[in-house]
Amino acid sequence: MARRSYDQYCPAARALDVLGERWTLLMIRELLLGPKRYTDLLEGLPGIAPNVLADRLRHLQTAGIVQRSSLPPPAASMVYELTPLGDELRPVLLSLMTWGLHFLGQPKPGENASPRWLLQLLEAGADLGAARGLRESYQFCIDGSVLHVVVDDGRVEAREGPAHEPVLVSTTDFDTFLALGARTITAAEAVAQGKLEFEGDPEAGERAITILGGRLIPFGGTDIPVRAAA
Repeated sequence: MARRSYDQYCPAARALDVLGERWTLLMIRELLLGPKRYTDLLEGLPGIAPNVLADRLRHLQTAGIVQRSSLPPPAASMVYELTPLGDELRPVLLSLMTWGLHFLGQPKPGENASPRWLLQLLEAGADLGAARGLRESYQFCIDGSVLHVVVDDGRVEAREGPAHEPVLVSTTDFDTFLALGARTITAAEAVAQGKLEFEGDPEAGERAITILGGRLIPFGGTDIPVRAAA
């Protein structure tokens, strides 16, 4: 079936011709965290049909936004990753996430949630001025999910997987991480209650809080349980 177009000579319309179909932007969200196998994308996008995922991937490859590549041994897996053109969507998605906080509210019963998406919210609200001159990474272990944030002289990116030589490693559960983001508990209170652990340089912890916690609008609430997506 031919894809519908707005048939308008306008850059916004052109962009929506490429990105406007359901699931497409959420696929970009997942790939901003790093290369993904097809099965990773299927698992990370609860509710998407396999044929829809395959169709969207073909479309994004044709548009030059996504490409396939092979991971080096021992993984030796075929993965999908953003091209340089695709990575230019990072500020677009982050701005959309920040704007979407106005509608986020509290989690709905049975709604899927993931530490990955909340970490991207921290990236979206990062204080880039405080990140200038720094080159370091912070690792987050949340209910078995391992993620990290890379700070590179004013650039801040959330990524999936372990960090290379992190200066700080924090370990917590998903509900506590959500409560920290919603600002219903402080890091000091979570540590005192045994819900949050830090390893590494204490000064790096202060820097991480300054960079990642200073400007973000509080998100969500914690009185309704949510199901964490893989």
